[in-house]
Amino acid sequence: MFYSPKLYFRDIWTGVPLLGTILIQIFLWWYLISNIRPDAAQIFLHYNIIFGVDLVGEWWRIYFIPLLGLAVILLNYFFSLMFYSVDKFLARLMSVWVLFFHVFLMIGTILLVRLNI
Repeated sequence: MFYSPKLYFRDIWTGVPLLGTILIQIFLWWYLISNIRPDAAQIFLHYNIIFGVDLVGEWWRIYFIPLLGLAVILLNYFFSLMFYSVDKFLARLMSVWVLFFHVFLMIGTILLVRLNI
């Protein structure tokens, strides 16, 4: 059922997106920790182009963004490893998809932090 993880991560279509995703994940945590300070005041948690700010909450709730990204990495690479022995294209597609997901997560996080500064 499982392909050899050593061979799986040596594949350029699974290893390189994982490296990029981990770098983006590290950047997300660093960016949030360095810019969002613990405070009693409410911060903006969601911005909509039509309605503007539509979700306000405690400062620590903004850390759910990279936490969600971490959960997506773990689940996606687990299922990608499972599918690698059956369908390599699907496994590679899942690996590249998680990188694109993290790029958009990074853009949203940067915009949200700039909205709060």
